[in-house]
Amino acid sequence: MALGVSIRGFACMRRVIGLDGTFLKSTCKGTLLVSTYQDGNYNCYPIAWGVIDSKRDESWTWFLTQLKVAIGESDGLVFISDRHPSIQKGVATIFTWATYGACYWHVGQNLRNRFKSKGANTLFNQAAEAYKLSDFRAKFAELERRYPHVHEYLSNQVGVEKWARSMFAGERYNIMTTNIVEALNSTLKRAREYPLLLLLDSIVEKMVEWFNERREKAQNLTSPLTPECERRLSHVWGEAETLAPTQINANKWVIRGGGYDAVVDLQQMTRTCKKFELEKLPCEHALRAAGEIGENKFYECCSIYYSASYWRIGKPQMTLGK
Repeated sequence: MALGVSIRGFACMRRVIGLDGTFLKSTCKGTLLVSTYQDGNYNCYPIAWGVIDSKRDESWTWFLTQLKVAIGESDGLVFISDRHPSIQKGVATIFTWATYGACYWHVGQNLRNRFKSKGANTLFNQAAEAYKLSDFRAKFAELERRYPHVHEYLSNQVGVEKWARSMFAGERYNIMTTNIVEALNSTLKRAREYPLLLLLDSIVEKMVEWFNERREKAQNLTSPLTPECERRLSHVWGEAETLAPTQINANKWVIRGGGYDAVVDLQQMTRTCKKFELEKLPCEHALRAAGEIGENKFYECCSIYYSASYWRIGKPQMTLGK
């Protein structure tokens, strides 16, 4: 089941899709599959739902095939999941051009259960969250020195390119986990006990509530960015004001302070720490450089997916689709 509003709104969303399944508790049992992503305001935006008898390869292949029918062959797709083998196989088979990433929280849980080392998990988290490749390599080298078995597991069994932010080949923005899917499953905790038709009705009812509420907010918005992005930039600006800018040329700045110096290129939308270019939203150093040019430059440095205009377009009238 996919709703028309989700399909039409997909064009205005970041191309990062979370995949997961949750067991149903009704007499029919089975598993509820869901694919979802975040809108520009960091809200959960479900695309498609499916009910299967198990999490076998065939079930996920069927679900992903239907998802492809709904969203088409969109460029730059990224899928995030808990490393379930059937999901990985299905993505590789159906979305051959997409990039697959692992939820780093689930990888961390596996480390905790398998190796039971708090120190190893701390280094793993630091390596996974690092924006700069040099920072990742430093933490991962320390992990190899102190916990070689954990290093071998992460390198050869999981794959560094799947969980490390700095090593990931696609654009996953700030989305490092499947929390967007987990939160959705939590919302439906009670509904999972309903018979199948009542469950689907409950899903539609909840989505109607969400989309109508968000569409009204989007239509009344007067700021250039979504409310959450405006809030985040306002918070970051408090830090940016304490930094010292030095202009190199028309587009490049050296920003000093905050613990280290950074080179910001406003034309290429890059910063030496890589956070600016990976999340597509200005960090404190990029914001300080943009502030030297003018307020409008703040917004030019943000991905179009965070804009109020895209948020409005992505909230059409709620109708039942495929």
